[in-house]
Amino acid sequence: MKIILVDNLLLKRENNTEKYDLQPHLGLISLIAVLRNSGYDAALYDPKLDMSVGKLKTDNTLYKKIAAAIIQMKPDLVGFTSLGCNFICTVKIAGYIKKRFPKLPILLGGPHATVLHREILTAFTQFDVIVRNEAELKIVPVIEAIGSSNFEKIPGVTYRKNGEVLATPGDTVIEDLNQLPFPAYDKYPIEKLGLSSLRVEAGRGCPFKCTFCSTATFFGRKYRLKSAVQLCAELDFLRDRYGITEFSLTHDLFTVNRHKVVEFCNEVMDRGYTWKCSARMDCVDPELLSLMKKAGCVAIYYGIETGSQRMQKISQKKLDLGIFKETLATTLAVGMQPTVSFITGYPEEEKQDQDDTLDLIGYCYSIQTNIKLNIQLHLLTPEPGTALMQQYQGQLDFDNYITDFNFPTLEEDDSAVMGANPEVFMNHHYFKAVLPRERHIFVTAFFEILQPLCKDIIRLLIQRYENKLHVFADAVYQWRKKQDSAIKGFAINDFISYIEATYAKNSYLRSLIMYMYQVFKTSTALTTLKVPVEPGTHKRRIKVSPNIFVLKNTHNCPLILERLGQRQFISRKLATAKTNLLVQLIEDGDGERSMKNYDVDANLTDLIEQINAKEIPDIQASSLRPLTKAGILYYC
Repeated sequence: MKIILVDNLLLKRENNTEKYDLQPHLGLISLIAVLRNSGYDAALYDPKLDMSVGKLKTDNTLYKKIAAAIIQMKPDLVGFTSLGCNFICTVKIAGYIKKRFPKLPILLGGPHATVLHREILTAFTQFDVIVRNEAELKIVPVIEAIGSSNFEKIPGVTYRKNGEVLATPGDTVIEDLNQLPFPAYDKYPIEKLGLSSLRVEAGRGCPFKCTFCSTATFFGRKYRLKSAVQLCAELDFLRDRYGITEFSLTHDLFTVNRHKVVEFCNEVMDRGYTWKCSARMDCVDPELLSLMKKAGCVAIYYGIETGSQRMQKISQKKLDLGIFKETLATTLAVGMQPTVSFITGYPEEEKQDQDDTLDLIGYCYSIQTNIKLNIQLHLLTPEPGTALMQQYQGQLDFDNYITDFNFPTLEEDDSAVMGANPEVFMNHHYFKAVLPRERHIFVTAFFEILQPLCKDIIRLLIQRYENKLHVFADAVYQWRKKQDSAIKGFAINDFISYIEATYAKNSYLRSLIMYMYQVFKTSTALTTLKVPVEPGTHKRRIKVSPNIFVLKNTHNCPLILERLGQRQFISRKLATAKTNLLVQLIEDGDGERSMKNYDVDANLTDLIEQINAKEIPDIQASSLRPLTKAGILYYC
């Protein structure tokens, strides 16, 4: 029997381009290892791999082409995992497979399917069996029972028999994760991709009861970590097999059990690895953070969720925000890169609560540090199996707005399918709330629009609005309402219009914003150009690299940004002097981007603008040679 397990189709949007997180799905390669130990031939199919090389595109052909790729592998059984944010993909792909091969067994698992097992099998007949919760201990018995549909003795399975949806009781929480075999990393093209870092499962389970989170529903409230010896053995295996020494330890709350974290740190200390993890701020302390850093921890993710103490209580996160600034300062002081993540859009959230969240984010921009501080703000997504869903399920609404978590609609009927099945596609819906929906959409869009600006520009902007991010957001929101009373979204062009309407043309702050957005716009289209061989004396057509842009009669933005980064005073001369800038964006082999800024005269900027693939017969090749060598101009 040939088994194909299909990974989630998750897209990451960054700088207006699609990014693909090319990492093996830890749950699926764990199942493949279990199946292999029982003699089954199992393979992993990750559609993101095909998308990353251009074999698949995010258009209305995507689902059919993925189904065709899976069919081409000639499976005897197909297993899908899926999240709510992209469940429409799984429904459509499985539907196309089932249409061509009605008798091919299709299994489904994962958090979304676990909670909504009955609803999914009732609504979508392309799925035959749902394996709920953790599947390693029951995947083999499920596959052995496929032909007979005798699943009665297997806990945590939902299936269809004689037209009826049946579910066996119970689940199988794996008490000792050390009993599991190493995941089948070899089923993913790690070497071919040249991956320098890998995710590794550190543990499962969450003892907390946050109303918006479904982690405990799937993995259970029993907190489990692999032993320090087992986890380090897995890291050693990956180092020996692939030469990888950078790891991301996956567990929502790695530091809940302090004793076990100390054990791991002591075990991993002298191996030379670097690693990342997630934690609650109230589950770390200066001593532990220092030990973790010494043991190789370079980054830590803190889910703060809200800057309002009232909402901390209502959401059952129950984090004492009084420790936020000190813990963040300690994390930075020991040399770890922190990520702080927030959510807005809670049904009970009032204006003051949202203001508190924005102002805590604003505080993060005021911190002076040489270590990168990552800040996130997300729009709340309704999740199945949460207390919020139980309380507010009757207040779900649908407006087809695509958040940063949700997959875009591709086929003509996607929205209709999701809108007609809110009990399955609640992730694409929203809770009716105290604050209007447009306010939540605006605030998260406004936050994202600020991100192309550097931290120092954002800090400078916030200072102009009583040093409070919420006052800044309110000012832009009210301006936008005057332009269009029905705010359906907020884009970069809207923000640029606000800046142009608010700040004088000779304002260096305005120049900085235009400069950074031009960098952002140009960097999304970076192209590697080969400078051709030295041209002859005959006429040649000349083009400008797409990685170049010019700004005429603008402030010396690079120098001002340097001064701002050093918290130096911007002199009147620097704040008023104008120049002409030519900026070249460069990308190295690792995808890192840098800029070269040239202070040039108006003649050169005129030339750059005029060339644009036209013949320039009166220019000597020798005069262009420095520009061709720099990759600014090239001959075609």
